[in-house]
Amino acid sequence: MLTLLDALDKLFGNMKIKAWIEVLRLIYIEIKSNGYTYFSRILERREYTGYKGSLKRIIVRLEKAGFIKCLRENKDIRIVPTQLFYKLVEDPPQYISSNGLKIFLAGHDTAIKAGYYYYRNTNTRLNWLVSAGEYWTGKKFRVGKDLILLKKFANEIFIDSGAQQFRGKFRRMEYPYDASEYINFALKVNAQWISTLDIPLDILATRGISVNHALEKTVELGVNVIDFAERRGILDRLVPVLQGYDNANQWLECLDMYKEHGITPQKFHYWGIGSLCITRNIKLIRNVVKTLRNVLGNDVKLHVFGINLKVLRKIFPYINSYDTSTWVYWAKIDGAVLIWDSNKKRFVHLKSRRNYQYKTLDLMYLNLAYGILKMHNDLLCGLNNR
Repeated sequence: MLTLLDALDKLFGNMKIKAWIEVLRLIYIEIKSNGYTYFSRILERREYTGYKGSLKRIIVRLEKAGFIKCLRENKDIRIVPTQLFYKLVEDPPQYISSNGLKIFLAGHDTAIKAGYYYYRNTNTRLNWLVSAGEYWTGKKFRVGKDLILLKKFANEIFIDSGAQQFRGKFRRMEYPYDASEYINFALKVNAQWISTLDIPLDILATRGISVNHALEKTVELGVNVIDFAERRGILDRLVPVLQGYDNANQWLECLDMYKEHGITPQKFHYWGIGSLCITRNIKLIRNVVKTLRNVLGNDVKLHVFGINLKVLRKIFPYINSYDTSTWVYWAKIDGAVLIWDSNKKRFVHLKSRRNYQYKTLDLMYLNLAYGILKMHNDLLCGLNNR
């Protein structure tokens, strides 16, 4: 039997989601009176903003995905919704809800200042991911002025283990801090969510660590963090992180290892997916995310760390949150402003007319306000209106 996940995958694929949601909504409005509608009625509605050819393609895809049945009547097409259609529009799973998909902006120092200016100008609080490794001095964690500022405007703070620091700051294949130091730092920051320490295979596999050893070490670190968090009475804030490298079964194996220690989806309702930020293998990313969603079920929340924004539009129906620091690197490394084009669903790279170099803080603010946040909101606008 075709599942809702399978149907959504067949329906949306690589297509732009807004037009599909628009047609689904119009069909739902039309069928309320007698249980079916016609192609001509959808086309004639003022709310439909596309072309006749586009509507035909959408209707064909809807039928192939199992959401509707089409019956030819004279020169028109009768559209009859299936049970799968009603399940989608009347009883959607939690993970498909736009209210359940959050973006956590990642960055420190100047990036946090940009976030504060956005809050000051819009009165909108932001979800923020803090990489613990950035604040490790070599002997202890420091709570800098930027973190004090963050507390003033953050909606939810998500503490990440700092695994990305293995790309440079951490020379050895182990964390320089232990579970107690890590948890105490998270508490000082007032974090609502705390990921477990993990071994980033996308970074360390190329330096000789084996997949099996990394999975075992990830679970060992996770158990230590969870044990200490339980003693501090903050177990409900923990987000166990699943690791893998080049096959979805590796992430499942990591999950099985957690279960051997009593760390299960029934006990923890928020899980993180690691080692998907460097790979450009789109097929692998989709397979990992969809596999974990099917195994963990709809009641568990999934967070993907550092996901490539090009892949995001293909996996967001299956996740609940993601984080990105892309907007920071655009400003710091490229000195660039990227504005989101809602019409063509892409970022537009803007350059200074006279090669004038603007301040990094100014570039970050523009990337935040007119780039990454507009992309996130535009990505979800169809679901917001369903």
